[in-house]
Amino acid sequence: MKMISVPWISLRQMVRIRLALTSLQKEKLSNNRANKLAVVYVVRYNKNMAAYFTVSMSSINVEHLDRKEKVEHATPIRYPAMLLGQVGVDKKHRGKGIGADICNFCMGLAQEVGERIACRYIILQTSIGKTSLYEKMGFSISPKPPVNNKIWMYRKFV
Repeated sequence: MKMISVPWISLRQMVRIRLALTSLQKEKLSNNRANKLAVVYVVRYNKNMAAYFTVSMSSINVEHLDRKEKVEHATPIRYPAMLLGQVGVDKKHRGKGIGADICNFCMGLAQEVGERIACRYIILQTSIGKTSLYEKMGFSISPKPPVNNKIWMYRKFV
């Protein structure tokens, strides 16, 4: 399995991934990459595009963390984090561990970034009922109430 950062993903490439993406979502991916709002990675499995995901710098509000996560004698209201944004795995490649590999890759990337600039957490937003993979990977559910059936999850790696 190979993960590569791409300067942009064309609509044709997204169609080849066979993901259920609307044209608006495809346009958003291209726009985010072009404007340096997120980096898009493509996952290749046996030379085929099997998945994609985005990462960007972000932060998490201290109130959205478990109380034990608060750093003593520190006053920030937000902690630095890397956002694992959009994730899509081709249906025919699901169940092959690609989601876990994406999480592991992002944890390594966050640790590398965290050695150069402050980065304490990896955060993501997912639908209620789709947390099991992330929980297996060590992510915690934020105590922040769900909004529109979406919940925030985080993992500290410091």
